Amino acid sequence: MSDEPAGIWIPPCSQPTEEHTDITALPDEILLVAALDFGTTYSGIAWSFTREFEKYPLRINSLMWSPIVGPSQATFKTPTVLLLKSNKEVVAFGYAAEEQYGELADDNAHHGYYFYRNFKMLLYENETLRNDTVLVDDEGHAMQAKDIFGHSIRYMKKRLLDDLQARGNMIRDENIMWVVTIPAIWNDGAKQFMREAAIMAGIPVKQFRLALEPEAASIYAKEVLIERTRGNIHQQMPSFEQGTKYIVLDLGGGTVDISLKEIAEGNNIKEIHHATGGPWGGLTVNKEFMAFLESLIGKDVLEELKKNHKSAWLDLERDVEAKKRNISGDKDGRILIQIPAELLEIFENKKNKKLINAIAFETKYAGKIDIKRNCLRVDKSIVETFFKTCLDNIVNHTRSLLGKPEAAGLKYMVLVGGFAESEYIRQELPKAFGQKLQVFIPDEPWLAVMRGAVLFGQNPTVIQTRISKFTYGTNVIRYFMTDFDDPQHKIEEDGQPYCKNVFNKLAEIGQSFELGETVFTEVFAHRADMRKMKVRLFKSTEKDPRYVTDKSCTQIGQMVVDMPGFGMERMVTVSLCFGKEEITCSGSNESQESVHVSLNLLGDG
Repeated sequence: MSDEPAGIWIPPCSQPTEEHTDITALPDEILLVAALDFGTTYSGIAWSFTREFEKYPLRINSLMWSPIVGPSQATFKTPTVLLLKSNKEVVAFGYAAEEQYGELADDNAHHGYYFYRNFKMLLYENETLRNDTVLVDDEGHAMQAKDIFGHSIRYMKKRLLDDLQARGNMIRDENIMWVVTIPAIWNDGAKQFMREAAIMAGIPVKQFRLALEPEAASIYAKEVLIERTRGNIHQQMPSFEQGTKYIVLDLGGGTVDISLKEIAEGNNIKEIHHATGGPWGGLTVNKEFMAFLESLIGKDVLEELKKNHKSAWLDLERDVEAKKRNISGDKDGRILIQIPAELLEIFENKKNKKLINAIAFETKYAGKIDIKRNCLRVDKSIVETFFKTCLDNIVNHTRSLLGKPEAAGLKYMVLVGGFAESEYIRQELPKAFGQKLQVFIPDEPWLAVMRGAVLFGQNPTVIQTRISKFTYGTNVIRYFMTDFDDPQHKIEEDGQPYCKNVFNKLAEIGQSFELGETVFTEVFAHRADMRKMKVRLFKSTEKDPRYVTDKSCTQIGQMVVDMPGFGMERMVTVSLCFGKEEITCSGSNESQESVHVSLNLLGDG
């Protein structure tokens, strides 16, 4: 077998053309659509039955999770936390993982256990993601990231199946369409990584779909507004009729996804600007809060608490998370943080004084903080500063999007996501835009993505168009054009001048693609006996890059195209779909017979 290291040969005047692929409805054997909302800080599961969807689209069920405080406090989300043994056997997920790991650590029996949390951010932060990328927990234990994601998805999948069975519902695995949520701002490799992790977790390819989080949230918000309009509820709410433009801010724990949408014919949704955003989610506030405590109490004190008193540390983190959501304060305008007894003891042993005295007399916050009954009381004005960096980033980025030509006539802002539950964010973010926008926050905004993912799984055609975030193309070799091409890319083959490293554009940044729309290009054999062709895929931030070596270009992966037959006249048409949630590809020969094409967007391709 011969592998070709680079390039496609195309005639110098050929251009990619377009075709449309129909997206069919759910197969008859699919009786239930289940969404796994896999978040950075919290995760959840929701589902609905296909037979009920058309008549009652918002009849969506959610799995309940019981935290350690007792079943009476059960919630629709659980922490995205995974506890495993060193042999990769799953011990627990969510609240149970936190509780069991804390108990093990308190008994100094946690050695040999792996404890992972907030690991979803790896897929945003890692631009060189590979199949063998590893994650390291707080104790330095390393495990392949795909295994961690796969174990988490498998656990959530089994949890739903067990819950359905406990309810007496005997729907089988093969009757379920599974939807996994992902941020729209993830790169193409991260999307492939999540899909492969889901398949590793036992979800069949034909029963799996990714859902882009801001898309899911916009579907849910639209459906809620339509339902309220039918019931004549809240007459002042936005009227999402055809032509209505709105901006969706999906405020998550790790990332913030911002996208511009428009209601199209039939209450479908068009994307009018590709999703953008950044790592400005609720975790940034938690980090600021912890940095404040570190400056107040001492890094060495907090590190010892985290290392030797896991349960107390987790309690402190939970309290910080709760206060981030509600900073209304007590009657004196103070935010109360419960100080673990272990922390007071560590401080006294290390500093040879009591924390209450240090707080009262030795900090720059004198008069704005104090301790009463083992509670640190912090003036609200201090806590509000913890939101400044992320809020400024969100506001500035949103303003830049609202200044785009595509946003002309936009009137509505939709806030969703777990961070949208923060009382401070709900108050301050709308203020930044004055009377220019009408803000809509659906009930339980932290569930909008999860519920919207169910709606999307039931009817994926509700998303009519998507916008390409980059210019995509392949690396090709063509005839050298003397008055056009750079001589440094000139090569000769059998006495004929060719130009290498040419960017063969397939999709343009800002280009609108209808659902399932594809482009195709032709791949020609280099040698008579070659059996496979490797085709490198690139992205660019420019509309018309000339060469793949331009500064704006980055290789994101490669396709491997089977080249059936023998001879130099062989050609395979490679189709790439840019109208789905992720890039997909297929191939066919001149006889319109299917040809296998694999696409690897991870760094080890």
